[in-house]
Amino acid sequence: LNAGVYFLFYTLASSLPLLVALLILQNTSGTLSLLTLQYTNPLSLTTYADKLWWASCLLAFLVKMPLYGVHLWLPKAHVEAPVAGSMILAAVLLKLGGYGMMRMMLILEPLTKEMLYPFIVFALWGVVMTSSICLRQTDLKSLIAYSSVSHMGLVVASILVQTPWGFAGALILMIAHGLTSSALFCLANTNYERIHSRSILLARGLQAVLPLMATWWFFASLANL
Repeated sequence: LNAGVYFLFYTLASSLPLLVALLILQNTSGTLSLLTLQYTNPLSLTTYADKLWWASCLLAFLVKMPLYGVHLWLPKAHVEAPVAGSMILAAVLLKLGGYGMMRMMLILEPLTKEMLYPFIVFALWGVVMTSSICLRQTDLKSLIAYSSVSHMGLVVASILVQTPWGFAGALILMIAHGLTSSALFCLANTNYERIHSRSILLARGLQAVLPLMATWWFFASLANL
């Protein structure tokens, strides 16, 4: 219930500014078709209000990624979700934020060049911070969730750079993360079925008892790097 409330309010609070931004875009340009908006200049993008509009367009996707700072719903959702829910959340739901950012970047380009640097710095700072948070985790699911935040921070930075290499790298990283993170959650569930605990402290020495599962953990962890 706690995770559901977190998820609901984070999503609501971030999607309402996006709705207002889309209504403003519809009002000024007369269309919401991404194909048409690529060839029009929907807003002048010079005033402070235009910068707020730019941030509103991206906020919902940054929460969905999630960006460090608006990521607190993700560890809670992963820890309380069943294994299938965690796998779908990691493989599909987080990628919707990246896909949305890639599509929106096409119409946000005029202002993006002066607005993107704080977001890139914040995303890369989030990579460092969540990686250090991972060092202190004892819950397996929570550890994998924070590593997801770290990987998605790198995806956010590469999308905001707005080069062909950045987009290609973000796409490859999202696909790879969807596969490896789901594998790690599946293995965490396998671990839980064997020892009835998600604590890393109780999962020591399993290589001697469960050698095949330990081998899969090794390969999945290497892939997650």
